[in-house]
Amino acid sequence: MNDKVSRYNIEIEYPEGTILYNTLSDTLLPIEAKEYAVIETLMEHLPTFQEKYPDLYAAFQQSGFILQSDFDELAYLKLQNRRSVYMNRNYHLTINPTLDCNLKCWYCSVDYAGTKHDKNRMSDEVVDHLLKHIHWLVTKHKSNSILLDWFGGEPLMYFNEIIKSVSDFALPLAQQYQVDFKQQITTNATLLDENKIKYMKEAKFNFIQISIDGNEQRQNLIKCYANKRGTYRDVMNNINLLTELIPDIAICLRINYDRQTLKDIKDIINDFTENSRKCIMIDFQKVWQVSCTNETHKLLKETRDLFTKSGFRSRIWTYTPFRYKCCYADSINHYVINYNGEIFKCTARDYNEKLMIGNLQNDGLISWNDGIISKMFAKATFENECCEKCRILPLCMGPCIQKNYEALINNNQPTCIYDNPEYYLSSYVLENAKNRNLI
Repeated sequence: MNDKVSRYNIEIEYPEGTILYNTLSDTLLPIEAKEYAVIETLMEHLPTFQEKYPDLYAAFQQSGFILQSDFDELAYLKLQNRRSVYMNRNYHLTINPTLDCNLKCWYCSVDYAGTKHDKNRMSDEVVDHLLKHIHWLVTKHKSNSILLDWFGGEPLMYFNEIIKSVSDFALPLAQQYQVDFKQQITTNATLLDENKIKYMKEAKFNFIQISIDGNEQRQNLIKCYANKRGTYRDVMNNINLLTELIPDIAICLRINYDRQTLKDIKDIINDFTENSRKCIMIDFQKVWQVSCTNETHKLLKETRDLFTKSGFRSRIWTYTPFRYKCCYADSINHYVINYNGEIFKCTARDYNEKLMIGNLQNDGLISWNDGIISKMFAKATFENECCEKCRILPLCMGPCIQKNYEALINNNQPTCIYDNPEYYLSSYVLENAKNRNLI
């Protein structure tokens, strides 16, 4: 027999026993306490296991807990990563119409992470270059799909001048050449209105990310207009209007939380209509200046459970099986087009020359900085000793390409996202087991 135990098996204890979980196959198997000691011994003596319990052994093989000895799981992950990163003609363009915003939040990555920028919008000249670039992707490069991902700053500040102008050009062009075309936007939602929403429906906006900072009192302390008026009611009304006018819209409601936010966040539940709840995926995101504590973990779990019971969906993005890359931005065909025509890989960093990977030219082509790009893609981001030995690797795929590159140029070790996770792996596994009616 030439079998071996998967390197990606982990054991999670729960009151009735142990859950055996394989992070590569995403397979769960609850085992009662009295039986687990037997299984544990059998996993150390596979010939005996197969001889005594052939049906169970076959089930373990099918589930990925036991593999043929010549199957290299790490090599398989590297192959899947290359396929995910390189083997497609799907383009994801994140576009910053501006880095300016109509609000001033204390944790903003633009103003508080050292991002240097002019408070200008994308000029008509750069918009023209962008249109030419989209035309090239559709007509010359023969892209399979194009996703325009509007970001900022607050992109809705220049809805007519930029978003509508680009959409009016790109949508009919994509339809003419039968290129799959979609749009999405990240916004604080204060500038949404009926006319914009109706246009977004026609212009193939199928996803929108909206961030809030807590219940009405807390949101209004953090997100307020220049005249100090709070934004909470405007945001809630606009979300409900959005789901009324686009019933199939997918909304990621990003709740930015610190140590205080989770204590009162349940107050927002009754401000959403029933239809809105069906459209919303709750994404709890710890603000980057705050570390996790045991109290935070407990509150987060209780809060997620409450939102789920109230008709919302919720997901922890820290653990994502079958994605085979850390972030969508890791794809070779994803890049950020800044308001001034400079090209970057990631939005959550300082837009400076050290990180600039290209420039949008007058003819719509991009002059790439091959020196930086070749370093970024020299190897997979998880090709380091720490990641390659980690049993959780299939769920995270290492650091993102931007963090990995910054660690490289600064001679630092990449940080592990599990050093201070928002949600324990054990909680994730137990939640999945319950969702699959296994426990």
